[in-house]
Amino acid sequence: MNKPWLAKLTSNIFVWIALFFLVHLIGISNPPIEAAHSWRQATGLMVARNYFAGNTSFWYPMVDETSGGTGIIGMEFPLLYYIQGKLGLLFGFHVGIGRLLNVLISTLGLVYFNALLRRFSAEKTAFYATLLLMVSCFFMYSRKVMPDTEALAVYLIGIYYFFEALRFGRWKDVVLSLVMLSLGLLLKISVLPLLAFVVFAFVKTSNEPKKPTVFLIPLLSLIPAFLWYFIWNPYLASHFGSWYNLGGGLLDGGKAFLASPFLLLEQLVFHPFLSYLAFGLFVFGIFRLVKSGVSWAWKLSLPIFLILFSGYALKAGVIFLTHEYYILPAVPLLAILGGYALSILGKYAWIWMLCISTEAIGNQLYDFRLNQSETYKLGLKHLAEQYIPEDALVAINGNSNPQELYLLGRKGWNLSDEALRQKGVVNELTTMGCAYLVVNKRTLSVLPAYGMIRYDGVDYRLIQLGK
Repeated sequence: MNKPWLAKLTSNIFVWIALFFLVHLIGISNPPIEAAHSWRQATGLMVARNYFAGNTSFWYPMVDETSGGTGIIGMEFPLLYYIQGKLGLLFGFHVGIGRLLNVLISTLGLVYFNALLRRFSAEKTAFYATLLLMVSCFFMYSRKVMPDTEALAVYLIGIYYFFEALRFGRWKDVVLSLVMLSLGLLLKISVLPLLAFVVFAFVKTSNEPKKPTVFLIPLLSLIPAFLWYFIWNPYLASHFGSWYNLGGGLLDGGKAFLASPFLLLEQLVFHPFLSYLAFGLFVFGIFRLVKSGVSWAWKLSLPIFLILFSGYALKAGVIFLTHEYYILPAVPLLAILGGYALSILGKYAWIWMLCISTEAIGNQLYDFRLNQSETYKLGLKHLAEQYIPEDALVAINGNSNPQELYLLGRKGWNLSDEALRQKGVVNELTTMGCAYLVVNKRTLSVLPAYGMIRYDGVDYRLIQLGK
């Protein structure tokens, strides 16, 4: 039976974008104990909670992993953490607020991505490219308390308004473009390779009346990011001793890539969409695109993007190899390429899209479930409330993951199992004001006698030092 209403419904991109948003509300209040990058969320949530508690001002983001210092740290622009913290004053502090902010902004980014593509490509290409972006690793990270997809979404919005300003010259579009491009870079400087859009815009409008001053917008948008990342962050690091990662040297990154070629291949081939089928689609798209001819706008802008992206990847080095979300700046371009490939496949496009979606989302669904193997950590909040004063400094064997320190809701040290085994280390912590040790017995069951055992459960032991 023919159902034209169904075809009309499924061909409406806004229906799919709305579905994307609704799906991401499932488990949105889950604590940050999922398998992928719980540590990164814990760091951001610490910053948000310190804003909520009024422990610091906007310009001095603060984490709970103080290591005997203030916890003030140089990091990405903390606007979204600040908003989350202040919204907590109205609704109570909760991880769900940060997750919802990310979902809202990321979803809005999809709307603008589609609108941007419809200006320069066939509607089918824009439609499929937006679907592909939805099911890429963008799908998983758009619900985490992390700024990566938010930064990408905001930057895409800025690009859209740049083309509006270039076309109409309206002050509204000029201001919106400058604000959004600047904010996107501030939220995460990793979106910088997308600055190649300026070359695309210049070539694409070569036969149109020029508004040269509009091209100053992307240049001006670099200034706030430069001031924050290369002036203010080093200042915070030099005065407070905590430094958020800005990568290493390009040669060090090259050596890391040569030492782990298979990790690099996996990052480039599989992680953008968590799908090998998607990579096959891109290969097909490249073949057809080269065969049909590539415009000069793409011929000139893509090499610029590749140079900037390569520099960013090399500077990140080992971190680029081990963190899937570092590939995100390249995902919109891959989605455009895949969208073009699907647009020429006719009736087979939906079959391929369905197969890619099944593989991609199937490989990300684990992130939407409550990680039962980690739920025992949620008892840390009750443990702290019952035994540890709010202003007491603690140490826990989180083994580089600040997740448990965040769940404790106390400030202090995040140490390795090996460090806690050493009496000299613990004695030094005591002289620095550490009052309690919280020991995860699942990773460290045997420990020297350091002080009074205040609590000894199945998963954790609490030791009061100096007793």
